[in-house]
Amino acid sequence: MTYIIMENVSGEDYATYRKLHLQEAEADQAIEAVADAVRHIWDIPLPPNAPLGPFEQQTPADRFFSDCGSDRLFNDLGELEDWINNKLVDGGYPDRVRLQGERLSICHCDLTQFNIKVGEPVAILDWGFSGVYPRAFEEFALIHQFNLEGQGFARALHRRLFGPKPSRPMRALALAARYHAFGC
Repeated sequence: MTYIIMENVSGEDYATYRKLHLQEAEADQAIEAVADAVRHIWDIPLPPNAPLGPFEQQTPADRFFSDCGSDRLFNDLGELEDWINNKLVDGGYPDRVRLQGERLSICHCDLTQFNIKVGEPVAILDWGFSGVYPRAFEEFALIHQFNLEGQGFARALHRRLFGPKPSRPMRALALAARYHAFGC
């Protein structure tokens, strides 16, 4: 069993930090520090045979799987890919996602401006949606915030982690997530 334990960390959440530090250079440095922290988490080696999905083998329920959850666990990327592509077929979408061969990492899947404490060091809070996923799930969770409060933070962090445009699988993931959320 793995536990992530955190001591009291000084600093403000990014939303508060941004209000107090209006200089663009300071905001850019803070976003880059957050991106470095996320990359560090992605680089943590996974234990052999680490299960796909949320920690402790819970049924996935997060920004991608919605409040409905997936109603199942996934043994490998092939099963997850099939589940997503079946949602696309059921929704009548021609798009398909390909996850085979994608690197699995620990993904937070809820990197909002309120879940980041800017201090020394940067701290990432609220790991309720986290698990072992392809990094596309981290990207999806950021893009999901593009029309929500804090979209500037989400867009800036997305640019640092994934580049200026959404990656190829994002359209298929977004369509599958929308169909699942309203069809479950």
